[in-house]
Amino acid sequence: MAVKKTMKVVFSLVLLLLPLASTSAVEVKFDFMYFVQQWAPSYCSTAPHECEYEPRPPPNNFTIRGLWPSYEEWRPEYCNISDRLDPGQIEDLVNPLNQSWPSLLRNETNLELWSHEWEKHGTCSNLSQHGYFAAALALDTLTNLTGILADGGVVPSDEKTYTLGEISDALARGTGFTTYLRCSQDERNYGETLLYEVLQCVDRSGERLVNCTAPWVTRCLDPDKIKIPAWFYGQ
Repeated sequence: MAVKKTMKVVFSLVLLLLPLASTSAVEVKFDFMYFVQQWAPSYCSTAPHECEYEPRPPPNNFTIRGLWPSYEEWRPEYCNISDRLDPGQIEDLVNPLNQSWPSLLRNETNLELWSHEWEKHGTCSNLSQHGYFAAALALDTLTNLTGILADGGVVPSDEKTYTLGEISDALARGTGFTTYLRCSQDERNYGETLLYEVLQCVDRSGERLVNCTAPWVTRCLDPDKIKIPAWFYGQ
């Protein structure tokens, strides 16, 4: 009988401690966040993406790709798989999210995209659901990449190309911080190198831009001929 009582006490203690273990497990330590913006025409020009062009084409602009907690060499992901996005938590942010963080894919709704980003990256941010998406929107407002590039003489064109240095220097002058670039290959147009994503480093609170060391991020097959394509219709 004494053994059974002891086992019951131990089992009860385990049940009481489980919630504490689960809570501490989602407290993630990381070095900084990447705020990632993508050039929509490049995204849609890169296989295998199938973008939605009706009733209107995707924006001829940078859109938010994500806000990703990160170490210098790897990113934590899916830190709490039981924490699913509750649309009610971001109800007041839906309109700006539709504008700045839309899904470009034909078979994916905006809410499906936001849910994916929250579950994969947001659960590692130590922010609330509302705080995570509000932080991304604030960062998007903070830096107008299209305007910054234009001020540096880098504008969308289906003919003109730029070097990696020209794009990076224009962004550094406009933001005051180092940025990292990712390019893609236009499979439908002779494999041209396209500016695909711009990554900026953000502090762990998701509030301000910082410099970070992440040289592995910049990936461009032809750094001397990078195109920032413009839409050929709908402009």
